[in-house]
Amino acid sequence: MRRFFREKIIYLAKLSIGLILVGWILSRVDSSRLLEYFLQLNFWPLAVVILLSVCGLYVQFRRWRFLVESNSAHFETRDLLPSFFAGFAFRLMIPGGHAEVSKIFLLPGRKRGKAVAFGMEKFFQTYIKVLLITAAVPLTFPEYGFWCATLLTVLVIAYFLLPKIPWLKYFQEKEVNNHAVFFKTLLFSVTVFLVMAFQYFILLNQVHKIDLMQTLQTVVFMWGAGLVPVSISGLGVREGLAVYFLHMYNFPPAYAVATSLFLFTLNAVLPATIGAVIIYRKREYLKDIKETLKSSGRIWQTIRNGNDARNKSEKTEMNQA
Repeated sequence: MRRFFREKIIYLAKLSIGLILVGWILSRVDSSRLLEYFLQLNFWPLAVVILLSVCGLYVQFRRWRFLVESNSAHFETRDLLPSFFAGFAFRLMIPGGHAEVSKIFLLPGRKRGKAVAFGMEKFFQTYIKVLLITAAVPLTFPEYGFWCATLLTVLVIAYFLLPKIPWLKYFQEKEVNNHAVFFKTLLFSVTVFLVMAFQYFILLNQVHKIDLMQTLQTVVFMWGAGLVPVSISGLGVREGLAVYFLHMYNFPPAYAVATSLFLFTLNAVLPATIGAVIIYRKREYLKDIKETLKSSGRIWQTIRNGNDARNKSEKTEMNQA
């Protein structure tokens, strides 16, 4: 109970920090230019941005489906889409960084392989952000070139070593070519970034001229805002980074904030709304894990128990043979 309230307080604190940051940033920009920003958006470019948002969601769903199919032998295809959207809602509405893992409970059957799928999804979301930021920092701050080159080398080496980690096979439900899974997941993650970068490129060029390389260099840092654990999904941090980096290209702060908030709503809040409806409609699947949601340790203990039961069953079969 104490842990539950502590996590809830942390969640509310992070949400408050994010809202305070957004409020502080908005107080320092010309509010009239926020309305001006949206009035300058033309229909067709805006339609393309919305279409790209759908494409981005599709790529993320394909990544989730691919990872579940690769690591789990027990799932129903019809459950993948609801669990995918539920993940957005869990990420925004439930305290604790572990909350999104709850989406695997919307996939009936064994949870071990699905847990590995979720772990790989989160790993590559973080890995590609760190990799791109490390590559982009020297372009903006040349004095950190040596340290970034060193870290970049370590990250590349780690990519080739991680598929060989023994515990992956310990949790997986079937034989998997981890190198192939890692490579394809990496491609999915890079595509997600590029789709979002093109969204920013289109919107920003509606109100101010900026080239594609400048957009990519800026969006790398904004996309990595979620790595800073001071707010929910980088809220406020992302807008601050947008103002800071786009100011280098003479973007009005109001335009930078408006673009960031608009795409956050389009790419995260709207899918989370769909996910919240799905969670409500499928709430019976979550009844058995009500206590589990309070602690990530309990979730992983549930998965571990399932794995121990499997090992025990396999040993029994071997002895009988």
